[in-house]
Amino acid sequence: MSNNLAAAILQAQAICWNETIGYRLGGMALSSADGVDCSGLIGRCLSDAGGFNYPTYHVGTINMKQPLIDAGFTIIPVNDLNWLDQNIQSGDIVVLNHLDMTGGHTFFYVENIRAYTDPSADYDTEGTVSRAKVEASSDRGDSSDGDHRKNGTGAYWEVWCHAFYQLVSGYDPTDPNDEIYIARWGGGINTKNIFLLKRIRDGQFNNMNWTNKFMRRGI
Repeated sequence: MSNNLAAAILQAQAICWNETIGYRLGGMALSSADGVDCSGLIGRCLSDAGGFNYPTYHVGTINMKQPLIDAGFTIIPVNDLNWLDQNIQSGDIVVLNHLDMTGGHTFFYVENIRAYTDPSADYDTEGTVSRAKVEASSDRGDSSDGDHRKNGTGAYWEVWCHAFYQLVSGYDPTDPNDEIYIARWGGGINTKNIFLLKRIRDGQFNNMNWTNKFMRRGI
C-alpha cells in the first residue's frame, strides 16, 4: 500500500465520529474498549490506512519527530504563532511538547471537512468547516477516561472533529521549554479524495475495518 495522507485522515475522522471510542491515555483505537489518545490517533492512522512507515506501537508526542522523519515527513519548526496561522496547510500534523515532559499534544489540521461548527462542541451543529482539527483530547471539561457526552448532544469532549478558535493553547514557541513543529507530507492530500474528507460521518464507516473500505474506494 502506498503512502496516502488522505486515507490516514479519513480513518482519523471515522474514529472521531465513532462515538463508542473515547479518550484513553496510551490507546490506539484498536477497539472501542482500547480508546485512543492524541498521538495514538495520529500513529494508528498513519501506519494503518495511510500505509506510512510509522511504528504500529504507541509513540508519545515527545518521541514523534524521528518516526515522522523516517516516514518521509518534513519537519518545520514553528517559532511564531502568527506564522503558523498563516502558513499551515491542510493535511499538516501539528506537534506540541512541553520539553520538561509535563505534556504534549498533536492533531491533524484539515480544511473543508465535516465537523462540529462550534470550536468547543457545546452544540451538535455540524457542517463543512473551513479550518478544523481532527484530534483526541482529554482537555475538554471532564478529563476522565472514556466517552462523555457534553450537554446531552452528540458532541463528545475527547475525540472529535471540530472548528478551532486557535491553533494551539498553552504552548509558547518563544519559551525554550516549549516545542512546536509541523510535520508536512510532500505529496499533500490527493485532491480527488477531498469530497470524501468533506462527507465522512459516523455511520458511514461504523466498524474498525477501515483499510479495506478505503482501498475498495481506490484511495
